[in-house]
Amino acid sequence: MATESEKTTPSNIPPEIIEIILSKLSSVKSLLRFKSVSKSWNSIISDPVFIQNHLQSSNNSPNNNIFVSSNTDGTDRGFPLVDFDVRKSDAGKISEDNIPNGYNSILCECNGVLLLGSRVEYALWNPSIRCEMFLIYKYEFHEDYIVDYGICYDQITGDFKVVFIFPTKYAIYSSNNNSLTKKNLGTNYHTIDGTGSGLGIFVDGATYWILSDDTISTHLVYFDPRTDEIKRMQKPEQRQSDDDKFQLMNIASLRGRLCLYFYNKKERIAQIWMKEKGIDKWKEFITFHNFEAPYKLSRPICLVENKVVIQ
Repeated sequence: MATESEKTTPSNIPPEIIEIILSKLSSVKSLLRFKSVSKSWNSIISDPVFIQNHLQSSNNSPNNNIFVSSNTDGTDRGFPLVDFDVRKSDAGKISEDNIPNGYNSILCECNGVLLLGSRVEYALWNPSIRCEMFLIYKYEFHEDYIVDYGICYDQITGDFKVVFIFPTKYAIYSSNNNSLTKKNLGTNYHTIDGTGSGLGIFVDGATYWILSDDTISTHLVYFDPRTDEIKRMQKPEQRQSDDDKFQLMNIASLRGRLCLYFYNKKERIAQIWMKEKGIDKWKEFITFHNFEAPYKLSRPICLVENKVVIQ
């Protein structure tokens, strides 16, 4: 049995080693519990640099294959969590995660924070710590309809910004300031038929969408949290032309990299292009031949081991 002096003796493990061990934990819930172990552990886990590194490590993990259903099943007030097993090429339900009252859909996600929607309002929700933040009532937008939406995390200010895109305007909700700002787009934007809304992908410090304009041309657009502006980004040089036989179908985040999914329906060929981190440069990641896919509906969702999982 340990003596009283042994119980109070500080750990001989260097703090940097403890930080490395804690950073390897995949469960956010475990990290939150471990904050109560000691003041030094709480300081390590609460450090913004540690949080960002842990998020980056989770995004790049080869085992990042757990998904949450975007809608309830109509019987329980919750969202099924699903684990994809590459060995079985199958996905199985592992648990049901309850949500705050009144919300029935997950609209998008950013760093584990979810945008929830109901018939009348929106809220941000962190399921790991069961923290909910009411955003806004839908009628306060004074717009006909929402084209798309997304969440963007501003790493400089630590602010989760929710972006609502309308046909000619967009609104930015700042969770830090509890404020809503509207801006003009300068272009009439629409969703691409078949893809639906809520496809905003947060990756590499920005949130991205694929939208079409009045000429039915498709554009890769993104929200820059530093300027609060929505801008266009060039597609891969080989795929910039709308006359190209490959059509831009969807976007994805694969191990922390922005990816574009192109499909040639006539020749049954699909391609995934990956953006280099921090620069506007693309490289062809993989090409599928003899690939049948529902037109405008399929999209890559993760890499498991050396395989691409397409929904």
